[in-house]
Amino acid sequence: MTILIAGASGFIGQALVAQLTKEGHTVQTLSRSQKLGQLAWSDEVAWRSAVAQADAVVNLCGASVAAQRWSDAFKDEIINSRVEPTRKLASAHPKLLINASAVGYYGDCGEREITEKSPASKDYFGHVCSDWEAAAQEAATAGGRVIFLRIGQVFARGGGVIETMLNPPQVPFSPWKLGLGGPLGNGRQWVPWVHRDDVLGLISWALTNPEVSGPLNAVSPNPVTARQLSEALGKALGKPALVPVPLFALKALVGEFAEYLVTSQRVVPKKALDLGYTFRWPTLPEALTDVLLP
Repeated sequence: MTILIAGASGFIGQALVAQLTKEGHTVQTLSRSQKLGQLAWSDEVAWRSAVAQADAVVNLCGASVAAQRWSDAFKDEIINSRVEPTRKLASAHPKLLINASAVGYYGDCGEREITEKSPASKDYFGHVCSDWEAAAQEAATAGGRVIFLRIGQVFARGGGVIETMLNPPQVPFSPWKLGLGGPLGNGRQWVPWVHRDDVLGLISWALTNPEVSGPLNAVSPNPVTARQLSEALGKALGKPALVPVPLFALKALVGEFAEYLVTSQRVVPKKALDLGYTFRWPTLPEALTDVLLP
């Protein structure tokens, strides 16, 4: 297949380019800058032609929600950096569009299990994800197959959520290395985690599976509570996990974003399981061993 990837320079995008290339696909990348071998957003004729010729488009564009302390301007950037590229790509009518989204779509659901049929939240992230997905609708209206990949908290070596937990921003030391690690908030909230290998696997699987369309939860089939996560992390590191990080401390570090770090989301990948996807890293201890150990 010929696959165009927008947002290929990110944590998931770089790994996806490598994997799809290894699988024998022809991969093109679309970037804000004009680099050798890349398509640039500024050359609209070229990228629209590439979309028309590609078998599939994977859109991973979007500013990292943890890139800086939230302000009204940065919250606008979070939305615009997702919605505008998606709208542009959809207007070029790709045959297949796999569009990144997030489990933030669902909001805080407490103990309730969340599937792809669960409704959108009315909070900020719910609006971000709803607008993000709505921007892709023109591709579906034009007859394309569109998939909304609602991604959970991604674990991988050298980046992602685990790296942030071990080395929190604005903290000059690693609490875990000093034996001061523990759960965020009260630890009872559900964490919808996923290994990056399975995000890549779900994308690769969806590319060639015509039954897959609409929302697709990219999460492990075994969500855990924040306390279970911290205990498993402590065990993998050989460190205690007894010091919780209260919400007021999180707010002092990251501001408004702290509220979303303690959101409870018991998300399950029902569609992926029903359609036969086999997870490479279905359980937390295995995933953490891969992410943390040499």
